[in-house]
Amino acid sequence: MAEKILITGGTGLIGRNLSERLIERGSEVLAIGSEYDLRNVETSDKVVESFRPSIVIHLAARVGGIHANNSYKSDFYSDNVLINTNIVNSCLKSSFVDYIFAMGTGCAYPKRLEGKILHEGDFLDGIPEITNDAYAYAKRGLLVHLKALEERDMMNYAYCIPANIYGSYDNFHPTHSHVVPGLIRRFVDAAQKNMDEISIWGDGSAMRDFLYIEDCIDAMVSLIDMRYSGPINIATGIQTTIKDLSYMLKELTSFEGKIKFDTSFPSGQSRRDFSLEKIKSISWKPRHSLKEGLEKTILWYKENQKNVRER
Repeated sequence: MAEKILITGGTGLIGRNLSERLIERGSEVLAIGSEYDLRNVETSDKVVESFRPSIVIHLAARVGGIHANNSYKSDFYSDNVLINTNIVNSCLKSSFVDYIFAMGTGCAYPKRLEGKILHEGDFLDGIPEITNDAYAYAKRGLLVHLKALEERDMMNYAYCIPANIYGSYDNFHPTHSHVVPGLIRRFVDAAQKNMDEISIWGDGSAMRDFLYIEDCIDAMVSLIDMRYSGPINIATGIQTTIKDLSYMLKELTSFEGKIKFDTSFPSGQSRRDFSLEKIKSISWKPRHSLKEGLEKTILWYKENQKNVRER
């Protein structure tokens, strides 16, 4: 009998790509999106009880970039706390869910560790970056909940802490997306319209570890198969500045105008260097360079430009 897997947030960047991979290999998958309001406990209970999965991959979240996180803190906190608490409790009420694979966020690591190696054991130890602190605390709460259940032998879990993921099916909203899809949209659109200039938030010095979605899915599937337990970083170990990313996108999209970095806006956390000890222990490594991943994502965006996701 095929393994039954419920994916919350199944219509997003990770969910769409992961569900396709799992279905290809024979799993019975139910991938749900925003049509299920998981802030409502009855909705959460109903979807878990009706599908009766043995594994729940919990990806559902209210997400966004610096602007969205900084502008709507109360909404980001309350929505994510409700979503996370409801789905974990719904799994706990069941007699068939025996493993939760949950998605965390690298932006929830403590601000005090900026410029230092980010080890999973330090995830909860310190105040996060101010521009996304509300979202970060909600995502940390999910790990606290899962740890508490495991300590009482009530649920097995893994908590994935990824680098900056990008790729097909991403959110390409013009202002509320993450950095890579947001910039891809702006550069492609600007090149098509022959614009003279693109303005980018911050001074371009912030550094990020950019992880292509296919590489992330490779790691997730391996972790799920082995029923990995506890928090784990997934990252490439390569840091790229927003400035270098911008000029790479300028070249790949054939944008001929100028790039302006607007220092009146925040740049966000300066860098995040993830410890790779745990993820290397399962013999995983990325298959794509940043340029290769961006080329694939740009092509996908152009082919789906009129129908890209904007939420």
